[in-house]
Amino acid sequence: MKTRRIAVRKKRQVVPDLTPLIDVVFLLLIFFMVATTFDDLGGMRIDIPQSAAAVNHKDVDKISVLMGKDNEMKVRSVIGGRSSVEDVDIEGLPVKLKGLIDRTPDGRVGILADREIDYGEVVDVMSIARENGAKSIDIETKRM
Repeated sequence: MKTRRIAVRKKRQVVPDLTPLIDVVFLLLIFFMVATTFDDLGGMRIDIPQSAAAVNHKDVDKISVLMGKDNEMKVRSVIGGRSSVEDVDIEGLPVKLKGLIDRTPDGRVGILADREIDYGEVVDVMSIARENGAKSIDIETKRM
């Protein structure tokens, strides 16, 4: 009786092509980098009040006073494309604002205050800004 030899084929190992997957991952990364907005609050946690009448100003030069509920205060400025956030106290605020307001053409100052802050503290900052040359003072809110 003759025996048949059965040829055993070696199985090919299939290696999946990962190039399309890598392309999709990089496209998603680029999309999220472009679509993400960054809040530069200098590490402060501020619960901003909401308003139905919120207006979005797209100013190149902008000065904002950030007021946290733990008596923490910072001045954020974007002047000539350069952004900075600096700690400041109520005594040093007039000097800081005067120097920044003199460098902006429109003299606009925004106040970004936590909803838990006393109304009087916000009014004090508004008065300091007005005394140091602010032509316009904006209370910044979130759109509803």
